Amino acid sequence: MTAVAFAVPERDSFPTPRPTLAPAPPAIVPTAYRKRRALGDPTPLACTVARTALEVALGAHGIDTLTRWITPTLRTSLLKQHSLARRARYASRGAITVARIRVCRVSATAVEAGLVLMEGDVAHPVAMRLEACAGRWLTTALELG
Repeated sequence: MTAVAFAVPERDSFPTPRPTLAPAPPAIVPTAYRKRRALGDPTPLACTVARTALEVALGAHGIDTLTRWITPTLRTSLLKQHSLARRARYASRGAITVARIRVCRVSATAVEAGLVLMEGDVAHPVAMRLEACAGRWLTTALELG
């Protein structure tokens, strides 16, 4: 058997290890500057908000379900109408249903809707404005008839 000699490289010939850098933290982008997904069709929301708002204005409970979708000013106004209807002991004439709705987009971030709600045999006209706010539709104006 023959002996094989291996050449051992000198210390300077090994590659020097590079310092490892910690990964950079993700860029923190303020919420106001993030791209949001396109808002969907506001028609179902307009129907729901109008029906619930009319129920509240006629004395039924449910203002808490609207809090996310209406402005504080509208909430105060609905609570006043709710209080008046409760004091007058208004009796509902039947279930509230949506008879008609028309939605018109007035700008890229706002729509206006006109609805006719039926309470038994009585028709109630409703006009409302919804605006895009923080990635969702928010009711900024509401007129109940």
